[in-house]
Amino acid sequence: MSTYDLICIGCGPAGETAAVTAGTAGHRVLVIEAACRPGGAMVNTGTIASKVLRETSLLCSSFRRRPVPGIEFTPKGDLSFAAFMARTTLVQIEEHDRIEEAMDRANVEIRHGHGRILGPHEVELRKSTGSTEVLRTRHIMVSTGSRPARPDWIDFNQPNIVDADGVLSLPKMPRSIVIMGAGVIGSEYASVFAELGIETTLIEPRSGLMRFLDPEIRELLEMDMRSAGIDIRFGTKPMKVENTPHGVRVELDDGSMVEADIAMWSLGRQGNTEGLGLEHAGILPTDRGLIHVDEHYRTSCPSIWAGGDVIGFPALASTSIEQGRVAACRMFGIDDDRALAETVPMGIYTIPAVGHVGLTLEEAGEQGHDAIVGRASYRRNPRGRMLGDDRGLLKLVVDRESERILGCSVIGEDATELVHLAQLAISTSQRLGWFEQACFNYPSLHALFQDAASDARRAIAADVSRVAA
Repeated sequence: MSTYDLICIGCGPAGETAAVTAGTAGHRVLVIEAACRPGGAMVNTGTIASKVLRETSLLCSSFRRRPVPGIEFTPKGDLSFAAFMARTTLVQIEEHDRIEEAMDRANVEIRHGHGRILGPHEVELRKSTGSTEVLRTRHIMVSTGSRPARPDWIDFNQPNIVDADGVLSLPKMPRSIVIMGAGVIGSEYASVFAELGIETTLIEPRSGLMRFLDPEIRELLEMDMRSAGIDIRFGTKPMKVENTPHGVRVELDDGSMVEADIAMWSLGRQGNTEGLGLEHAGILPTDRGLIHVDEHYRTSCPSIWAGGDVIGFPALASTSIEQGRVAACRMFGIDDDRALAETVPMGIYTIPAVGHVGLTLEEAGEQGHDAIVGRASYRRNPRGRMLGDDRGLLKLVVDRESERILGCSVIGEDATELVHLAQLAISTSQRLGWFEQACFNYPSLHALFQDAASDARRAIAADVSRVAA
C-alpha cells in the first residue's frame, strides 16, 4: 500500500497550492484529479474562462466605446462561439502547463481518477478503468470545488438550456439570452453578452443586484448595465423553463414570459462532496454540500482539511489559493503563524468592473466608527477621460477622528486593480495623509486616491468649521 504525507483530492487553486507548499517543504504529496488536466473551476469553467471572455468582448467593442472617426468594427453575425473562445482556450492551456510545471518542481505526484475517503488516513483511488487502489496518508486535503446548482424541474439536457459551466460550450453565438440569477456570475455574463450587442435579459428574485456592495456603487452598476441594453427584472422568479421550436421560453411568477435563443441558470452553487466518503471520517456537509472548517481549514476530523469553494464563502480564487497555503503550513508546521489576510479584496468583472475592500460606510457605522466618505470621479481624472469612462467612481471610507482608511469601493476601468492600493493602505493602518502625500504617475487612475482623500479632507474641515461656529 502506497503511503503519503498528504493526499489532495481535487486540484483547483486550494488543492494546487496546498500540494505545492507541502511538496516544496519536502513532504510526499499526491494529487488525485478527476479531470484530464488540473486547475478546477478556476481554470476550466470559472475565473480564467469567464474573464478572458470578458476581455475579448471588450476588445470587440472598443471602437464603439472609444470611437475613432472613420474606423468601425463589428463582429460577424455568424461568429462561432468556439472562434470567439479561442483566446480563452489558449490561456487555459498555458495555465494548465503552469500548474503541472509547479507540481513537477515540487515533486508532487498527480494521478487521475476519483478519490474517496475510507477513514481519517485512507483514500481509495478509483481509476477510469474501474480499478481501485487504497492509499494511506497522514493528512487529506479536500478541494473538490463546487458546481452550479441545478433544480430538478429544469431539463438541462435540452441544448438551449445551460448553466454557468455549459454556457462556455455553446455551438454558436446566440442572438438573445435570458440569465436567471443576478449574482456575481450572472451579472458578469450578462455584461459580456450585452457588450457584444446580444439581447440580454437578467432575472433576479431579490430586489436588487449584489446587496453586499456599497449602495451607490450598486446603483451605478445597475445604471450602466441598463444603459448597455440589459433588461433587468427584479423581484420575480422563474417558474418554468422549456425549449421551443425557436429557442427557449421562461415563465415568471408575475405571469410574464421571456423568449430567447438561450436560457442560462445562475442561481446558487453546490459543493462537490457527493460520493466523497466524508461520513467515513465523521464529517457531515451542509445541505448545499459545504464542509465546515476552523480558522486553520481543519475539519471536524483532525487529519482532514478543506479549502476553496467546497467550504463556501467567499469562494474566490484568490482566497482559495491562500486557504490551501494556510492549511498546508498548519498541518506540517511550515509557518506556524500563517493565516489568511484579514483584508481581502473583491473583484467583480462586470462591465464596468467593481472592486471593493474593507468596510462600506454602513458597515463602518455598525462597527462604531464615525466615518465619512471621500469621492473621486473618473470624469475629472485625465486618464479616466482618455479611457472614455465618464461614470467611474472611487470612494474611500475614512474614520473621521483617526483619519484611518477603513474601506474602498471602485466602479470603472481597472477597478479590480486599483482596489489593491486601498488594500495595502487598510492592512498597514494608513491615514489620509498617506494618499495626500503620494506621488503618482501622470496621467494615472491612481490619482483618484488623492482626489478622494482631498474630498474627505474637505468634509473633515467643514465639520471642524461648523463646530467652531
